[in-house]
Amino acid sequence: MMQGLTVKKTMEQESRGEKGVGTRERILNAALSLFNETGPDRVTTAQIARTVGINEGNLYYHFKTKEALLTALFERLEGDATHFMTQANVGPAEAGIYSQFLRRWFSIVWAHRYMFRDLPGIIAIAPSLIEPIRALSLGMRLVVQDNLRQMRQAHLIDIPDEEVPQLLANVWIVSTYWAAYLNLQEGIEELTPENLEWGLNQVASLFRPYLSQEAKKELQAMLNQTSAQ
Repeated sequence: MMQGLTVKKTMEQESRGEKGVGTRERILNAALSLFNETGPDRVTTAQIARTVGINEGNLYYHFKTKEALLTALFERLEGDATHFMTQANVGPAEAGIYSQFLRRWFSIVWAHRYMFRDLPGIIAIAPSLIEPIRALSLGMRLVVQDNLRQMRQAHLIDIPDEEVPQLLANVWIVSTYWAAYLNLQEGIEELTPENLEWGLNQVASLFRPYLSQEAKKELQAMLNQTSAQ
């Protein structure tokens, strides 16, 4: 019993980690980096543990399964997305609202790109994420819908009512699955900033035909800025 308590105490001491970053967070940081690089199905727990500088037993103390690890990482994505959704429609509608919206969303996609590139494999490992992913999808679609409503009220976009549902569905499909498309159809396994720019352009193209001239200029300026970075 005493030995078990000693091991637990040692792990809790290690969990505080270096520079105030606990072992749990370091595991998540390492897993996120490795997953983004090669995909969850190609990364082993041993590899994550080596990257963090701990043994696998310590990793399993914090995350008993890879599904638990993916769930914790999804909670990070969920937190970033929730913050984005809260802030998305703050402020008056103006010509740059759409381009700013896209840039912020794609910064989240890039930070968690493994989730968008490897979604089918992730669901196979962590089926418990199906419902949370659906909930996140619904929330994002509602935000896009509200964003579109503001743009229509400000006369920044002109789209017939009957075309709105199709546009909303296509925006979510492309913004969510462009990375999976590049992986499955083009054989691109490691995304680059150029691939991110490609995805951003694909989503932008869905809105472009409906935008006012002022909004188109703002959108092109954002795309040019992204290309130059």
